[in-house]
Amino acid sequence: MPRPPSPCRGLASSAGASAGPTDAAGPARRYLGALLAAGGVGGAALALAPQQADAQAPSADQAPSAEPKEPDLYDRWASIKSWLGSWRKAGPTADIPLPADKLKCHLPAGGYSLERYHPAVLVSCGSFNPPTYMHLRMLELAQTQLTKEGYDVLGCYMSPVNDAYWKQMLAPGRHRVRMCQLAAADSDSIMVDSWEVEQRQYTRTLFVLQRVQRELGAMFGAGQVPAPAEPAAGACPPVTPRVMLVCGADVLHSMADPTMWRQDLLETLLSQHGVVCVSRNGSDTAQLLDRPGSLLHTYRRNVTLVQEPVPNEISSSRVRHELERGHSVRYLLPDSVVKYIFSHGLYNTAALRPRVLHWADRKVDRDADA
Repeated sequence: MPRPPSPCRGLASSAGASAGPTDAAGPARRYLGALLAAGGVGGAALALAPQQADAQAPSADQAPSAEPKEPDLYDRWASIKSWLGSWRKAGPTADIPLPADKLKCHLPAGGYSLERYHPAVLVSCGSFNPPTYMHLRMLELAQTQLTKEGYDVLGCYMSPVNDAYWKQMLAPGRHRVRMCQLAAADSDSIMVDSWEVEQRQYTRTLFVLQRVQRELGAMFGAGQVPAPAEPAAGACPPVTPRVMLVCGADVLHSMADPTMWRQDLLETLLSQHGVVCVSRNGSDTAQLLDRPGSLLHTYRRNVTLVQEPVPNEISSSRVRHELERGHSVRYLLPDSVVKYIFSHGLYNTAALRPRVLHWADRKVDRDADA
């Protein structure tokens, strides 16, 4: 998935050496003009998903024209966003260690064949705005299906998207990371990776998967293999797991649209990692794999489809809608996440009375959850 270009491209024009001292304010005026130009159509610019904006941007292999090309609106807006983002997260790109405390291998007590041992790690990329039971359920269903197909799923990761995704009503990344940690606290296999949130810019899905793959490769290469789920089965083999993406039907549909994903990156994702798509009843995801000429068809063997056997319509957008209306959202997401939302006034809940829970049973520690 797409990323914006470099910080200050197009904000300074070739004023030339002829500009005298009286034109010292020229760069400032030009920058203000770029800012206003982007702001004038800010609704359209912000409404563009990063992948759509990337599809509209000129490709790198196009021959340059004889004269410098005036930067288009997306270049200007991306430059402004990057410049403003550098104020929020100064310094080098954040390097966050990959959590590994819940990684475990599952070996049969009677031994195993190394040739038939296929370890895997699952990664779910999304807004998690907020995380619901459906997000946890998707990872559970993906684990179950891959285990049936002969994989040893060592663990799963939730990777909240960076704030630069510019999604409407997107809570700050630190809150979404903390809510994911609270939601996954009782899971014996789901961990939260905050690396994507801590970057200075939006990060494509492929790069998130590659980062997890590198970290695991370094970990296993150094002999730091996970503990076995059953100690009697012996030590886990030092085989680096395959990192796979877990997604919903909407993401798989977007992969079928060549204007939504950069095709070279999508091909790498499908060929080297693979996808587990969890869909609900009535979804036509299977038809996406049967369309000749598409990347999904070419790499259909690397796409695992999982049908939700217990249909439900829980979604983050519906939870936010209920919160804005002052309705209870209990049993749609973990109680710990509901309490966190109200204790921090997320999703316009600051003026609402927290009647959705019995708050006397536990005092919320704002400092600990901040």
